[in-house]
Amino acid sequence: MKTPMRKIFCVLLTACLLSASLGAALAGDSPVELTYLTYNPNVIPIVEAFNASQSEIHVTVDMQSENNSVDFLTKLDLLQLSGETGDVILVPSYREYAPRAEQGFFAPLDDAFDSLSLSYDDLYAFPSEVGGKLYGVPFEPGIYLTFINEEMLNEAGLPLPGPGFTFDDYRTYAAALTKGEGANKVYGSYMHTWAEFRREGLFNAIEDNPYVNADGSSNLDNPLFGEWLEYMYELENVDGSQISFADAKATSMAYRDVFMNGKAAMIIIGTWVFTDLINTEQYPHEFRTVFAPFPVFDGGQPGVTQGSASYMTIGANSKNPEAALKFINYAANEGSIAAGLFPSAKDGDVLAVLEAKVGAYPELFDLESATASWQSSIPNIITREASLFVEIDAVYDAETSSYMLGGQDLETALKNFKEQGEAIINAK
Repeated sequence: MKTPMRKIFCVLLTACLLSASLGAALAGDSPVELTYLTYNPNVIPIVEAFNASQSEIHVTVDMQSENNSVDFLTKLDLLQLSGETGDVILVPSYREYAPRAEQGFFAPLDDAFDSLSLSYDDLYAFPSEVGGKLYGVPFEPGIYLTFINEEMLNEAGLPLPGPGFTFDDYRTYAAALTKGEGANKVYGSYMHTWAEFRREGLFNAIEDNPYVNADGSSNLDNPLFGEWLEYMYELENVDGSQISFADAKATSMAYRDVFMNGKAAMIIIGTWVFTDLINTEQYPHEFRTVFAPFPVFDGGQPGVTQGSASYMTIGANSKNPEAALKFINYAANEGSIAAGLFPSAKDGDVLAVLEAKVGAYPELFDLESATASWQSSIPNIITREASLFVEIDAVYDAETSSYMLGGQDLETALKNFKEQGEAIINAK
């Protein structure tokens, strides 16, 4: 670990930024007031610890659409029209963060890093640059793994999958883990309604943006899109081992509840859910969760998985950007560790957090399989042509949703997706 570097960075950042611009503001009796616009309840203990640690800055959480990042982004975009958002704004992913940075939602952070002669890339593992400028710091980085109900796994007489686990294996497991009928049916698999799950297998088969190649050309005729959609369709309609997309959409299913309530034996989701697995007050359950690697799809690279990170940004209209940056730096590093969340710093001790937080609940969380799956994983993050990605992904979402709901056949869905997507690429 490079703990000294992280500590030095935090001290220097606080001293240099606050001594000049913030000094006068903090000299008075009243603290600088900041608003943290978020959807993620995991920030609450960080804010509470930060407020208790000093009296110069006070952060108030403005919780919008708790645990629902899609609704949050809709509200954020509406708030942006009024010019009133927040001092600190949490955005759920790079592909949602980058287009909004380009549109002027956030204040650039380059001057702060330049004044300290520090390299962002030396400090943080996830990309933040948009159009040559820095607008945010990653928060709660993670990867996607396969979460499995151990009790159901044992009842089915199945071994815990290890390295080399494929989506063919996943399908076999899902069928074996499915039992019951009607309202009492337990499904072997659930993949959520987000558009990414209708291209999930491509994360270890295509690096970065699946829609646009590195040279800027279209990749929309890649046969893997159709192969994955057929795979999803067959899980639901041929095997009957996955909760249908139609049912999930119609009832606005929450993936945490589906898994914690024992409605599905397996889900593929990000490691941010680790904390929820030990939160029996909000998600009551008694079974232990064990973990397998992200499965390998047709021709994919074993070990590569979907990477994830939220981004903490400073609102473009914030009157206290220096105070906001002080809080952001704390939240991304010391604050995350203290709250049992994975830090963003490259030298952050991820395994120590894992052991301290979820490892204290061996009856609910299998530390050994989580650690093994994490250590063998290589995150794949979408950053290339992020604005184009978001536009094309909206088309993919609409066309593939229609296919999964029975509104059109696969050939039509892929044809519409290609035509509309390439129109977006060509209009760039």
